[in-house]
Amino acid sequence: MPEDGKALNDGGTGALAYADAVSTYVAFALSKLADWSSSICSWIHSIEGVRDTFPRQAIPMVWDFVEINPLSSSVGNYRNHLQWVADALAAVPPGFRSGTARQLDATAFLGTSAKPIIFTDPPYYDNIAYADLADFFYVWLRRSLTKVYPDLFSTLLTPKVQELVATPYRFGGDQEQAERFFEEGLRRVFEHVREAQCSQYPFTVYYAFKQAESGEDGDGDDSRSVVQVSTGWETMLEGLLKSHFAITSTWPMRSERANRPVARGTNALASSIVLVCRPRAADAPLATRREFINALKAELPGALKNLQRGNIAPVDLAQAAIGPGMAVFSRYSKVIEADGSAMRVRTALALINQTLDEILAEQEDEFDADTRWAVAWFDQYGTNEGPYGVAETLSKAKNTAVNGLAEAGILSAKAGKVRLIGRGELDGDWDPTTDRRLTVWEITHQLIRALEKDGEAGAAALLRKVGALGETARDLAYRLYGVCERKKWSQEALAYNSLVIAWPEITRLARSAPPQEKQSELQL
Repeated sequence: MPEDGKALNDGGTGALAYADAVSTYVAFALSKLADWSSSICSWIHSIEGVRDTFPRQAIPMVWDFVEINPLSSSVGNYRNHLQWVADALAAVPPGFRSGTARQLDATAFLGTSAKPIIFTDPPYYDNIAYADLADFFYVWLRRSLTKVYPDLFSTLLTPKVQELVATPYRFGGDQEQAERFFEEGLRRVFEHVREAQCSQYPFTVYYAFKQAESGEDGDGDDSRSVVQVSTGWETMLEGLLKSHFAITSTWPMRSERANRPVARGTNALASSIVLVCRPRAADAPLATRREFINALKAELPGALKNLQRGNIAPVDLAQAAIGPGMAVFSRYSKVIEADGSAMRVRTALALINQTLDEILAEQEDEFDADTRWAVAWFDQYGTNEGPYGVAETLSKAKNTAVNGLAEAGILSAKAGKVRLIGRGELDGDWDPTTDRRLTVWEITHQLIRALEKDGEAGAAALLRKVGALGETARDLAYRLYGVCERKKWSQEALAYNSLVIAWPEITRLARSAPPQEKQSELQL
């Protein structure tokens, strides 16, 4: 290796630069060791092991911390961290060309005539204070690498003044000022992107921010007084639209690990949503509120079917549906309300969610009468008991009968009370090929029971028997998840979400079975 006398930070390629590179990788391992050696580390009883400081993007309080021996062979030791770094380097393909990383201001990052292709994962409003969390590692890296990268580690802590997050404490506790800083900054970024982006390619935004109820809209219109939106979503979309972008499509992308701590036993997001944006046409038309709603009802059902065919998890469905809904909204230069004002993004999101609920309800037409009764009952009573008279009245409306529903194995009726039969009470030897009154409701819950008891292979064995009705059963899982989410029945919702998430593997196992094991498709 020829010696050029230059350090790595100065573009050197000789022995001095090589030593700097080795120091950098060793510092990476030391930084990783810090994650496993703080007083925030806790004990995981299920695996008899240590949990690191950052199982999620926060530093929680722990009452009893765990200490590891960094020179031992236990979990989290320094040698293991060195091996992680070495394995990452070994995985780099031979002849791989080095990349370049630069820290630049997103509102003014171009100083050349080159037109880049831009992808971004924008900050999540006030959810994560990235720079604050980075300080945990920065202080150790600064001790190790200041001489190697003097410019990068010139400050005592990470710079925070320009960080685009809506964190009130940085503005003396002023929430409005924090929000204004974030919104104006995001708008400037998107405006700059629109000017800088290569016109031959779309601008793509990766976002994984679950919608949450954020209170009053303030319009005075009852239909819009309370909406299901998140401030993060609303602000990000407002920034795109004010920068004259149109959302042309969305791609759900499975990006979140199911075994991450925040997802264990909860309805956490499983996917990120990629929003594909292009500059809105200069001659984009105006539209009335009614025209917008009609366009939603015409276009959202097909988009929703595509999302379901792509196996988007129910927990992510409302978020994913924002894309095609906003594609309709953003094609117009402005949507005009009845009073002549421009429709706000918050109102558009509320209408998209309302239309989504209506479409999911309309999918019930694919279900048999017994299943439609069960969905309506579940919406009203869940798994609790209800009056027999109400069940009888509802059965007439759904063109079925309570005794028939009991025969179908959907409900139990005793002493003037009716309740849905739970999954734990279902017949473990149930065979759909011999069931005289087969329902989508029973198929869905038997599939969930099989998945919980025997895993994906057990559910696949049952899916082979029910054939094409399995897809309808999956549609019912989407519908019931929506009910549970609205009612805040988290444990019930988790069961329906789990079935849809496991569906690709279940169908793969069902298709890979030997031909002699496959049954002819059932029909209701």
